[in-house]
Amino acid sequence: MLSSIETLGEFYKRTNQIIPSDLLNSKGNSSHFNVQSRCYCNKVTPYNRRDHYKMCLSIGAGRLHFADQIFEVNQPALVFSNPTVPYSWESIAEKQEGYVCLFNDSFVSAELKKGLELSCPLFNPLLHPVYFLNEDQVELVSGYFRQMMDELKSDYEYKYEVIRSLLKLVIHQGIKGRATDKLIEHKDTPDRITPMFMELLERQFPVDSPENPLKIKSASEFASQLNIHVNHLNYVVKSHTGKTTTQMISNRIVEEAKTLLKNTDWDVAEIGYCLGFDYPAHFNNYFKKHTGITPSLFKHNT
Repeated sequence: MLSSIETLGEFYKRTNQIIPSDLLNSKGNSSHFNVQSRCYCNKVTPYNRRDHYKMCLSIGAGRLHFADQIFEVNQPALVFSNPTVPYSWESIAEKQEGYVCLFNDSFVSAELKKGLELSCPLFNPLLHPVYFLNEDQVELVSGYFRQMMDELKSDYEYKYEVIRSLLKLVIHQGIKGRATDKLIEHKDTPDRITPMFMELLERQFPVDSPENPLKIKSASEFASQLNIHVNHLNYVVKSHTGKTTTQMISNRIVEEAKTLLKNTDWDVAEIGYCLGFDYPAHFNNYFKKHTGITPSLFKHNT
């Protein structure tokens, strides 16, 4: 079945921890941050999306099931998770150590995110989520995590600003470690447009409920969100990917349609509606145009 979204409260329950008072007493979208030693790691965690960011210093072999990929983590590493991507951790070694911090979107200040939107997997789900560390980096990053733990316990008025600064230091250690891994360098504005478009596209998936339909479906709507002309968006995306913006959107919608048809008990009309089709006939024609088969036949044959 399709993965659900695990809330912060559900995370604390699943890991047999006391739910922090700020979550119990929260009203609306309140800020939350926590950091602790990594001592609650289950053999296999549920394959879900989360409603929060997570950054982990992992010491202990395991496998990260991230979207449709599996990453072997066989040495100390920083592991980043983004709320838009479902993931699960499978422990291989019995001994699992390190540190973990988790926080929600309200905790992420503009200053923390500034300059990292495209280069850090916390904020860019298209990037590799595992950054391996050498011995010196492990010692340095462990110190940053311990400082965050000390700050969290303190009564200092500006402790969360200090914690955000420490978070940024940890993030930069990961990015520095990946500097030689042939990551795309976004040197100018056109180079930034394609990954920003891809992030905006992927942020809408997976679809979790028929009551939460896609909000951005056309090239012009994406261009409006990115504050650029649609012709320029089409030119840049085509030059980087070989496909038009409309093709990229269509391919992703069809991919999600197949997943929903195969893994949920929603009827075809519900699936069409949540993917942005007001009428079942429009969805049927769209799906058949791209796959050669109707959604009903695809659902019954898988």
